[in-house]
Amino acid sequence: MTNRGGFIVLLLALQPLVRAADVSTEIPMPPPAYQMLRFDENYYCLTNPANRNDWSDAIKYIPLNANHPDMYLTLGGELRERFEDTQDLNFGIGAGSESYLLQRITLLSDLHLGDRVRIFAEGISGLVAGTPRPAPPVQDDSLDLQFAFLDVIPYLTDDERLTVRVGRFGMSFGSGRLVATRAAVNIPFRFDGAEMIYTRPLWEITAFLTRPVKDSGEFGGDDNTTAFWGLYATHWFGNTHDDGIDLYYLGIHAEDGAYASGTGDEHRHSLGVREFGRWEQWDWNAEGVLQVGSFANNSILAWTASLDSGYTWDTTFQPRLGLKADVASGDRNRGNGTQGTFDALYFMSGYFNDASLLRPQNIIDVHPNLTLKLTKNLSVDGGADAFWRYSKNDAIYAVPGFIAIPASSGNSSYAGTAFDANVEWRIQRHINLQASYVHFFSGDFIREAGGRGVDYVSTTIDFVF
Repeated sequence: MTNRGGFIVLLLALQPLVRAADVSTEIPMPPPAYQMLRFDENYYCLTNPANRNDWSDAIKYIPLNANHPDMYLTLGGELRERFEDTQDLNFGIGAGSESYLLQRITLLSDLHLGDRVRIFAEGISGLVAGTPRPAPPVQDDSLDLQFAFLDVIPYLTDDERLTVRVGRFGMSFGSGRLVATRAAVNIPFRFDGAEMIYTRPLWEITAFLTRPVKDSGEFGGDDNTTAFWGLYATHWFGNTHDDGIDLYYLGIHAEDGAYASGTGDEHRHSLGVREFGRWEQWDWNAEGVLQVGSFANNSILAWTASLDSGYTWDTTFQPRLGLKADVASGDRNRGNGTQGTFDALYFMSGYFNDASLLRPQNIIDVHPNLTLKLTKNLSVDGGADAFWRYSKNDAIYAVPGFIAIPASSGNSSYAGTAFDANVEWRIQRHINLQASYVHFFSGDFIREAGGRGVDYVSTTIDFVF
């Protein structure tokens, strides 16, 4: 045998050992983080057995065809128990106090039929116990269809993807200031319609046309009085996605828009820009929105501007001192033919704090805050948030959108100050515990209306798989 032939034989003999060494030294990928919108999770990484290190992996990747690893089924769900206690609902005006327990259960299936077709479905059950009054449908819905949609991917390359989505789905854009998931209540926002999502490195563009689903307490149907559509584009300045800019347009038609100035048919168009980033220990997130359109016989000219910035020290507990500030316009003059009240659309719950007392409309707030990361999985934060009405001729609005305190109740702009403290403990990958306390000191405007302070406590334990 020649030397060359002997070398080839030696390589063939060592090949199984080399392969075994490659497998044994392979570094497993961490599992994908659980998302608020569960359909944003992808478990294709579990095609590699080295990445399977959790008991739930057996149902996260169920192969359907041995020759096609991209044909698989994912199962999952959530069990959430949440306790809320509010002393003096609606600032003690026309309402008392109550404590209740919320329970949310979801089950989902995510079927991937190759890399171009996907079918997702999620059922939901939301129950409430202990409330002395009838619970709203957003909390009490024993069985409903949360999401059900078909994804088709007509265009797919190594760098680009176009997804066409049809059915019932949720949406969350940017910081959730105008479109989010409404996570605190039992039943999140959901929309029926169509979406197109285009992605490429450093870009994501979404166009949608929908109707919101009514919170009816039963299998929800479309709100046929409202249409919601838009275009949202994000450009990141780097592969880490820490810095970027959002540009967007959101349109809504509501047959029964309601504000302090009255009710009427509403066509509203929101044009927004958001810039976010990090530099050394600094972080920032700034957003501005202009709204135009028509309301009843009036034109619309409204706006908002917000800032969330902070500085994190690279030391024990990684303290972050932050400042949040918002201005959302209100209607200054009801007789000038222009509706000036900003509409926060489908904003995230807990926008100001977990008590969710105020809707970000006709409001100015300044919220210094401090966050401490006590351990890898345990953090605390809190702050003081002062509120004023933007316009004395406009109301204070409750989170669902109705008027909490009418403009005629007083002449003061100062609404009050909320002190909040929050704890989040990720006990392990599947279990998360949260607790919040808020005390709202009512200001002159609320006291003139007969209101008083509010105490709020909540605890939430969430099991996700």
